[in-house]
Amino acid sequence: MRFELHEVLSGMLGSVESNTFTDDVTRLAAMFESLAGRFPLFAPMAAGVDPAAVGKALQMLQDKHVLQHVGEQYTLTAEGRAACRSSKRTLFNKRDVEQLEEAAQEFDKL
Repeated sequence: MRFELHEVLSGMLGSVESNTFTDDVTRLAAMFESLAGRFPLFAPMAAGVDPAAVGKALQMLQDKHVLQHVGEQYTLTAEGRAACRSSKRTLFNKRDVEQLEEAAQEFDKL
């Protein structure tokens, strides 16, 4: 995989409209798998995404204060959104950014 799961997740979070999303890692893993068939950036996830790996990626972002976990939801902090947008611009190329922005629309539907 070209990028780590937490990096791809962070890139998507830099494009989402909503500040909150589910903490259901099984549902999130399934979303990543479905994106694999639509976007080359996510293609390495086509073989399957372990929900535990999604949980670990979320925990990494929580440890960096990008996310807060409250109840059954994660909340993207204002500082976290800024950090995700910044890393999206520096880590990913233009084509990747376009894919992340399209994929973020699916993320917002969860």
